[in-house]
Amino acid sequence: MDFAELIAQVTRPAPPKELALQLLQRSREPALALQLFAAASKIRDETMGKTLWWSAGISSMMPCRVEPLCTYCTYFTVKSFPLDELVASVKAIEDLEIRHLHLSGGTDLAGYDNELCEAVNAIRDVSSIEIEINLGPSLTRNGVRRLKQLGVASITSSLETFNPEIFAKAKPGDSLDARKALIEMCQDEGMPVRSMILVGLGESEADRIDHLYWLLQFPRLYHLRFSRFMPYRGTSWEDHPRCSPWEVARLVAVARLLMPHVDLGLAAGNSPDDIPLWYAAGGGNQVLGASVSMRQGRVKAQPGETVIPVTDRVSLVSRMGHIAQFVRGLGRDIGSAAPQLR
Repeated sequence: MDFAELIAQVTRPAPPKELALQLLQRSREPALALQLFAAASKIRDETMGKTLWWSAGISSMMPCRVEPLCTYCTYFTVKSFPLDELVASVKAIEDLEIRHLHLSGGTDLAGYDNELCEAVNAIRDVSSIEIEINLGPSLTRNGVRRLKQLGVASITSSLETFNPEIFAKAKPGDSLDARKALIEMCQDEGMPVRSMILVGLGESEADRIDHLYWLLQFPRLYHLRFSRFMPYRGTSWEDHPRCSPWEVARLVAVARLLMPHVDLGLAAGNSPDDIPLWYAAGGGNQVLGASVSMRQGRVKAQPGETVIPVTDRVSLVSRMGHIAQFVRGLGRDIGSAAPQLR
């Protein structure tokens, strides 16, 4: 089949999985990938618009209580984010005119319902900023309902990899089934859902397509993020190869054809340098401009960063100026208004 016709077939509603896989495989060839990227970008512009918008993140919210810990990650959390410093961090984020926030970090399979509701209530006492939650499968159905009542905009359940054997190797104390169940629970409860794909753990291209097709069944999925695998020293994955940005971009482009109205974002393992290729491949509109972490503490600014002290122990790291430069180079604007999820 001609590649242009293959793109057209995958763009149609409910395309066969085999065609999507063929599209991903053939897009390894740069000349064909550029055709795919052009089609994906056109769909993004028509369905989501061309203007990007800022988000911010506060991580290391709760302790990681999975045993054993993830084998590829060094960013596990050992204590909770104090509420007074959480509130101060939110105020600092709002001072940057960012109106959207996601809280992440730490997993407990027994649930963090009460702790998350307490954190959201503390923020709501001082701010109307839009809040998203991302703490793995750390919520019960009752917790999802309580957070929805508190006006939380969405809940994230990142499957990371859809291959059960690789998941068990990378996240031996976690549960792929529990992460799937949380997405199903949010769908049942009318809660918007975010998820994430970690590209480059060793999964096949067929695994990646299976992952996308499983997510397609959830109309409440509004945001899918793509993480580019980064090997960290001191982990059992330190010799595993770094994922190429080309792998991420090609998967984003196929996802755009399958999910025209889903915001396709970048997650951990990517950097501002990855933004132009991601956007050219049909990436979405949300951009992470600033972040706070208890693990990060008081830090020195790296090139392209501005460090804003929040408390004696916590700093806000902004990359907004650096990212805005990249976005201007794409001929695009970036603002603070997030779309309505409900």
